[in-house]
Amino acid sequence: MKQIANIHYEIADTPEMILAAKQLCHDVYLGHGYIDHPYPGKIIPNNSDETAVYFVALTDDREVVGTIRLNLGQSFDTLKAWGNKIYAGSRQRIEQVLHTHCFEIGALAVNKSYATQKISWGLYRAIYHYALCAHLDYGIISMDARALRSMEMLGWKVERIGEPMDYFGSLTIPGIMPVNQQLHAIALKNAPYYKYVA
Repeated sequence: MKQIANIHYEIADTPEMILAAKQLCHDVYLGHGYIDHPYPGKIIPNNSDETAVYFVALTDDREVVGTIRLNLGQSFDTLKAWGNKIYAGSRQRIEQVLHTHCFEIGALAVNKSYATQKISWGLYRAIYHYALCAHLDYGIISMDARALRSMEMLGWKVERIGEPMDYFGSLTIPGIMPVNQQLHAIALKNAPYYKYVA
């Protein structure tokens, strides 16, 4: 594993950086078996690209070693994919959320050579602060069940809204993340991590 002094977190704001983020996601998903074949140009098709914002983790040499995507539109892949596997008791909650300023979190990927750097922590912190500054209310997320448990142990608040199911090659759970409740939830559960996120 590579050890580096600094990782920088930014919005990908050039075509080259966005392409690097997409190709990293493709390579990581292919390597983990989340997709079963390579796509042309090493880009996984994404219908929400026009409303997507990519965050990237960069080394001092400006190499993209981590990425996460926010969809700021109203057509969310998570809700389409789960369909009737959404909990009946969550449907009213989802409708409520969809009438607020909401977004979808997806396409998290980290270069395996940097797996020890806790890059996902920095990416989630970056999108949390972005959501606060943009006055966004809720995030819709679908996450690998083990990764979700890890996030909840750190203190992140996730309202589970559907049955676990196989999605992109892993057992995945959909959820809602209330932006304005996150910091309080983390503070109650994990004071050291709270200092990092805040």
